[in-house]
Amino acid sequence: MFNKGLFAATFAVVAGATAYFSGIPVSMAEIDANKLYMNHCKTCHGEDGHPTDLGLGLGAREFADPSWQAKTTDERIIDQITNGTPEKMMPFKEKLTTEEIKALVPVIRSFRKK
Repeated sequence: MFNKGLFAATFAVVAGATAYFSGIPVSMAEIDANKLYMNHCKTCHGEDGHPTDLGLGLGAREFADPSWQAKTTDERIIDQITNGTPEKMMPFKEKLTTEEIKALVPVIRSFRKK
């Protein structure tokens, strides 16, 4: 006999394992964007969106600058993180997934209030 409960449980395990091992987050809620920022961005952009000394030397953006925040689109931020700038910022397309890069946008936007 066919057991529907066993089938549903097996399907859920297989789907979850597939998502886990493929590196695709099941949902954006699983991405800790603040942790990503602290691990990959704060060295140059600072914990509070103000560039560090290293960041200033590389021309890092002042994320807390209201003028920059107003004129910069989310798409531009995503492109910058993805592709970087030669000799200034490394591209993160090999280190972060597209979803992780997109998740960083609200973190960067949060500095406009500080």
